[in-house]
Amino acid sequence: MKNKFKFLTKDSIKKKISTKSFKITNLVLLIIIVALTNLDSIVKFFGGDFDEVVHVYVVDEVGVYDEFKETVDNSFLNILDNYNASIEKSSDSVDDLKKEIIDKESSDIIINITNIDNPTYEKMFNVDFISYDYVDTVLYQNILTALNSTKVNLAMKKANIDQDILDKVNAGVEVNRILLDENLNENEELMEKIGSIIIIAFILPFFILIVLIVQMIGAEINEEKSTKSMEVIISSVSPEVHFISKLISANVFAILQGLLLILYTVIGGVIRVLTTGGLAQSVNGIGELNSVSQYINLFIKSDIASRLVNGIPFFVLLIILSFIAYSLLIGILASVTTSMEDYNQIQTPVMIFLMVGYYLAIIASIYQGATFIKVMSLIPFISGILAPVTYTLGEIELWHMGVSIGLLLLVCYLLYKYGIKVYKAGILNYSSSKLWTKIFKSLKDKEA
Repeated sequence: MKNKFKFLTKDSIKKKISTKSFKITNLVLLIIIVALTNLDSIVKFFGGDFDEVVHVYVVDEVGVYDEFKETVDNSFLNILDNYNASIEKSSDSVDDLKKEIIDKESSDIIINITNIDNPTYEKMFNVDFISYDYVDTVLYQNILTALNSTKVNLAMKKANIDQDILDKVNAGVEVNRILLDENLNENEELMEKIGSIIIIAFILPFFILIVLIVQMIGAEINEEKSTKSMEVIISSVSPEVHFISKLISANVFAILQGLLLILYTVIGGVIRVLTTGGLAQSVNGIGELNSVSQYINLFIKSDIASRLVNGIPFFVLLIILSFIAYSLLIGILASVTTSMEDYNQIQTPVMIFLMVGYYLAIIASIYQGATFIKVMSLIPFISGILAPVTYTLGEIELWHMGVSIGLLLLVCYLLYKYGIKVYKAGILNYSSSKLWTKIFKSLKDKEA
């Protein structure tokens, strides 16, 4: 019996791995993941350059450049850094700068500040904002705000307001943030960054792998029933052995696919290190990866890093138990169907659970401090995808994770104990009518 079990399990895994679709899909995944990891290098290869500095040339006929530059440095320097832009005074004429920009089709900007005949407090100088193409709205608005601030400062000086008073007016307000709740996380920006990374690195692969398990088990069982090979298999092994072999083969395949995804990411990272010299090379204006190293250092020193390290064993258990729970449920439902059409209808409850968990995990940060998200993190079939996210964001503690694991274990036990009755009764039942009636009838049958 043991040899037959091994044969069924190995044959199921081998059948899935040896297919052309598996090989082609993984080749495409490898290309996509490596390409996304090295997106900036690829764009540069085809002519893009994220490291190119955007020069903001100031042609000043009024004598306000120093005031304008000081305003930018004090309040808008971060905006310029994000766009890899630099402000500099130019001694060239506007016509020469225009010709240079047109010839190169560059992203450089010209700010031409000119005199007016009778300056007033409302209008002290004219400004021409010149560029080859449209300038990003945020960058444009911030340069415009800096120019307005410069005009206000000049107007106050022209009104003979004392310099000490001007300095006090322009000085920023010193604000000391005092948080009374000691449990609040001080690194809100880091939380947002980590939250977005979790969605990409965990939620989506988990969702894909669960769907993979659901489709694999349903397709194999229906294929064996439709070809009548199920009768031959069940005559050689018990339905229980057949059931367990399907569950193990599907989960091994999903874990293998997950490990391959991790391998593809590592390959992409290695290629990036070899081609650019590091994972955090500058990609200004798009991903702001020039600050990645700063976020990494902040992350290592934060509570999130320790929470992740402490939570990894719980994450792994939750993922494996979730795979098993979904496998058990979908195997039970698939056993009473006779075609993929029937199976597609009956798997709806499973997909509803999965979609609820998926969307709750994406918007988990919205429910910070809410009892609702804590309770949802404990519910089986949802906890596997939601609990790791809410724990990392600080919404639940390790004991909540323990409760989630305990509830999942209980659900797996109950599914197996009562589901094997449905599986035994449904695996050789080719009736396509009243599927749910067959399930409840199998549960009531004491001899099943």
